[in-house]
Amino acid sequence: MSDLPDQFPCTITTWEYIYGLCRRVSDQVRADSFSPEVVVALARGGWFAGRCLCDFLGLDDLTSLKMEHYVGTAARRGEPSVRYPLPEGSVARKRVLIVDDIADTGGSLRRAESYVRSREVAEVRTATLQLLDSSSVTPTYVGERLQEWAWIVYPWNFIEDMSDLIAGVLRKAAVGTAAPEQIRGLLMEYHDIDPIAMEIAQPDRLGEVLAEMTRRGIITETAAGRYRLTQD
Repeated sequence: MSDLPDQFPCTITTWEYIYGLCRRVSDQVRADSFSPEVVVALARGGWFAGRCLCDFLGLDDLTSLKMEHYVGTAARRGEPSVRYPLPEGSVARKRVLIVDDIADTGGSLRRAESYVRSREVAEVRTATLQLLDSSSVTPTYVGERLQEWAWIVYPWNFIEDMSDLIAGVLRKAAVGTAAPEQIRGLLMEYHDIDPIAMEIAQPDRLGEVLAEMTRRGIITETAAGRYRLTQD
């Protein structure tokens, strides 16, 4: 998140909601009379969607492709490249569906499609659970189109993303130490994360995140039940 501004909106999703988007994508695939033989899930965000689509479409051939953004000057995200190639022969002469969680710039999906096409496939189509208007690529199948940009916090990435967000707001606010309720307020101030909406989406998980951040050495709990960044 280092290349993002200090304040930006976030949306916290639920397993049920994401599962519904997977169902919507699978319905589109069937309605299009496309019968993929293998699903390529982009790691790591596409793993859950890839597995669900295999279940909905009756497939048992699922593989993974790891993309990586190289970071250059001023922490700008560079052009994505393939970090871990597909196993030899895994997609050759097959109809392939590439799946990711979201297309924001579209760079990862575009590079992944180009790479998969170079593997002598029969046909390639793409899918994302969510698509931002900022994307330069429009996947073949889209679960949901988002007109307003927001950082999406997925259930499988909840602790990781919330740890980054909490560390960020503590650093930006320069409060020294903060109690859980103050942290909730800072998340609302900087990222529009409503405390009630967060509890509905991910009930009783703030304490879990704070405990894990403490275990990882990101924050330190004081005797008064407050938290401070271990390193500013």
